[in-house]
Amino acid sequence: MKNCFCIIVLMLILSSCSNKEAREERANGSSKATAPLNQVVGVGKIEPENDIIELSSPVNGIVSKILKRENDTVSEGTAVLELDHELEDGKVKQLESEINTRYNEIKVDEAGVGEFEAKYNNAVPELQRLQRLLAKGAETQQAVDNAAAGLQSMQSVIKKLYAGIAVSKSRLEQARAALHVAKVERGQKIIKSPVNGKILELSTQIGGSVDTRQAFAQISSMGKTIAVCEIDELYADKVMVGQRAFIRNVGAQDTLSTGTVYLALSFLKKKSLFTDQSGEKEDRRVRTIKIMLDKPDRLLLNARVECVVAISGNLKN
Repeated sequence: MKNCFCIIVLMLILSSCSNKEAREERANGSSKATAPLNQVVGVGKIEPENDIIELSSPVNGIVSKILKRENDTVSEGTAVLELDHELEDGKVKQLESEINTRYNEIKVDEAGVGEFEAKYNNAVPELQRLQRLLAKGAETQQAVDNAAAGLQSMQSVIKKLYAGIAVSKSRLEQARAALHVAKVERGQKIIKSPVNGKILELSTQIGGSVDTRQAFAQISSMGKTIAVCEIDELYADKVMVGQRAFIRNVGAQDTLSTGTVYLALSFLKKKSLFTDQSGEKEDRRVRTIKIMLDKPDRLLLNARVECVVAISGNLKN
């Protein structure tokens, strides 16, 4: 009987302790649930403000010259490399020679027209003189007829020369158009930078082949450096333009740079920055934001970072 009493007392004590622990856990949970959220953390990477340009060739070819290397600064229109364009050079020279020939032909034909027009202009008053003499009986009809026939012959020659000039001019324009095409084709063999920036990577060499399906260089456009971050959908609505943020390495606490949120997309999408994370859920949605960095000197482009956004107005690291 005494043993039974002791067992009952022990059970009551244990029950009391369990209830106390449960109450404490509920109290702690309630406290955590109501605690204000000061910061939101997202995964991101460092990019130039104006993106990284993937430079490719508009035509296939073999690299004959490399004019710029990695880390070189380039301006818009600066030649980066040249593909072999010996064939295009030959076409250009051939067409330039043809244009000169056509131009000279036109000059010769125009000179011929001028010569016959001068003869025609002299023959007209001569025919009129003979006609006056014929009217006075001082000239024969045969002489007048011969002069008129000569005049008509010169008119035919002049018309023929003008037609020849028109054909020559048409051929000249065709040659000029062909020359323009040939120069464009040659120009496509000289690959130029489309922007002001810096060459990050150049993945070809002299003698290597380049085709239109694959980029051979990456160029960082001139401009400021930003962090592009993805915020989980659970906290996406907490982030707004104008909020302050700081950037740190993943898993670290040291601040690499601070910045300000200047763009927050108005929709959720699938993760896109890093899709190789182990254990990630494909059905999770994220909101993309962009942070303009104050001092990005310690950051490398394409570096993976954590973006900590202060949603309470206080920036604490």
